[in-house]
Amino acid sequence: MNYVEKSYDVLNSVINDGAYVNIAINSIQDDSDKATVTRIVYGVLEKFYELNYAINSLVQKPPKGATKIALLQGAYCLRYMKIPNYAVVNECVNLVGKVVGKSEKNFVNAVLNRIAKGEYNLPTEKSQDAQEVKYNAPIWLIKLIKKDYPKAYGRILASTTREEEHIRLNANLSQEEFEKKVGFVEKTKTGYFVKNTDAIKSLYLRGALTYQALSSSYAVKALGDVKGKMMLDVCAAPGGKSVYAAELGAKVTSCDIHPHRVELIKKYAKRMGVTLNAIVADATIKKKTFVNAFDVVLADVPCSGLGVLAKRRDIIFNREEKDIDELVKLQEKILENASSYVKKDGVLVYSTCTVLKKENQDVIARFLQKHSEFKKEKIELGFENDGEIQFLPDGKGLDGFYIVRLRKC
Repeated sequence: MNYVEKSYDVLNSVINDGAYVNIAINSIQDDSDKATVTRIVYGVLEKFYELNYAINSLVQKPPKGATKIALLQGAYCLRYMKIPNYAVVNECVNLVGKVVGKSEKNFVNAVLNRIAKGEYNLPTEKSQDAQEVKYNAPIWLIKLIKKDYPKAYGRILASTTREEEHIRLNANLSQEEFEKKVGFVEKTKTGYFVKNTDAIKSLYLRGALTYQALSSSYAVKALGDVKGKMMLDVCAAPGGKSVYAAELGAKVTSCDIHPHRVELIKKYAKRMGVTLNAIVADATIKKKTFVNAFDVVLADVPCSGLGVLAKRRDIIFNREEKDIDELVKLQEKILENASSYVKKDGVLVYSTCTVLKKENQDVIARFLQKHSEFKKEKIELGFENDGEIQFLPDGKGLDGFYIVRLRKC
């Protein structure tokens, strides 16, 4: 199997089947073409609207399915990679013949040869299509983010990810030992940005450190002092926040609706050498035994993920605006249940990895209108706040992330 076939398999699983791009890339067994495949896959995702527009300018009817993916990756290779044009066209034609059938071979050949000659069109500067190409996002999403952030929407949509990984240390590995023996690029409030070297990977496998996004670690710090406290994480998988809280001394119960994801939490905890109680539980269904049982509750709810577009551009290709409204209903249901699990004088933290106000500030505003027993309380993270923080992606390692801390009076 060559790089075109491997790229096709990954892109098909991401675009048509909704797979996570990083997981799909990592599933490649043969590493011989992995660098090329990774560049093609991420390149197609990062230039999706541009490539799509160029292809559609050459056809009467927009292609679908496997044919579309073959054309997208072919167009990317022709425009952005130093592979001979004839080789790109030939490989993509053979691919579509194998996957779809001979009927599509001439079509793909004709379209890619015209792209190779530069005969395609791109949208005029002031059109909506030009906005989609510029920001590589659907116009409905551009409008939503522009409405919420009229001055920062361009920076949010065009955000890039940092090359270095963010890690935090297990309590068994001291900062002094780590900094002296391994080194780092930048120290943060909860860990380090590091180059993903063999030494880092080795320490990860030993459970001496773990990869955790900086913004994700902030959600745990927003819980405050959790030592000795009963804590519930209602949407815990894969377990990073639960494990961190357990390392800080909390007595953690971690929940997820899917049994296989609960197993991920258990494996995470075992690798890091901490004890927690991971169980199967649906956060949308109130669990009577949990009511008024916890000092601290974390509701890191399912969301649109629009704060991590730089890492997960694929999340928008199969999403529509109506999906956001459905997510909001889910978030409100989970928050309602989670709030009932908090003891009097306990703490509830709600968090998402999105920037949309309808998933964040608006959800909390409606919740507080209904629940006068909860009050926002300052988050001690070194940032000015009134109990509510909306981080925007900064290209320096911080994702778009929302955190609110509530005290039950």
